[in-house]
Amino acid sequence: MSRTPRFSKETKIKAIKAYQTGIKSMLEIACELGCDVSSVKQWVRNYESMGSMAFEDKPRNQSYMKSFKLKVIKAYHDGKGSYAELAKQYQITSDSMIKSWVSKYNRHNEIKAYDPKGYVYMAKSRKVSYEEKLDIVKWTIEHNFEYKLAAEKFETAYSQVYNWVRKYNVEGEAGLKDERGKRKPVENLSEIEKLKREVELLRRKNERLEMEAEVIKKFQEIERRDILARSAKKPNTKR
Repeated sequence: MSRTPRFSKETKIKAIKAYQTGIKSMLEIACELGCDVSSVKQWVRNYESMGSMAFEDKPRNQSYMKSFKLKVIKAYHDGKGSYAELAKQYQITSDSMIKSWVSKYNRHNEIKAYDPKGYVYMAKSRKVSYEEKLDIVKWTIEHNFEYKLAAEKFETAYSQVYNWVRKYNVEGEAGLKDERGKRKPVENLSEIEKLKREVELLRRKNERLEMEAEVIKKFQEIERRDILARSAKKPNTKR
């Protein structure tokens, strides 16, 4: 069974051409399409490696043989390329997949041909302490936001892991604390308490905006360097 991609093959190729010809930056394309810059970057890598075939419909759960996974893992450990370079070399559509294989191998987990473990999506939520939530969130972030792996490792629901990471990114460690039943209704707050709550909300909003601005600034700098590097590689045809 094939899944319907969010963006068509034609849309991806059009975006790639716009980037390669210098018409638009990856950041501009991502903003226009409403996707992450990392997605656009992955499209470009896949297109450079496999051409338009990279965007043909594939089975929903494309499997790789255990021997193939071990070959790629060995290549990484032998220093034969980064995740992105090996994904291009072995025509794997996502470098995060290789990172997941290497992570499992390094933790001495068995590498299998295909192990979907769909139950993590349907698993029931369980009660977790603040300290354990924080450990799970930090592990997930350190392992490239592998929510499914985190759900398997810590034996909890995928949706729980996803929500904890989202709250942590927005509110920090305070977002992981269970405040149910502890916060007063607004109508019961004093004027000072209302002001304090408004200040806290504004502080969180400002932190989020500052973080977003910093990320955009970094991406713009990376894009500027990429454009300069590509311009320097173009042959001078003028005589």
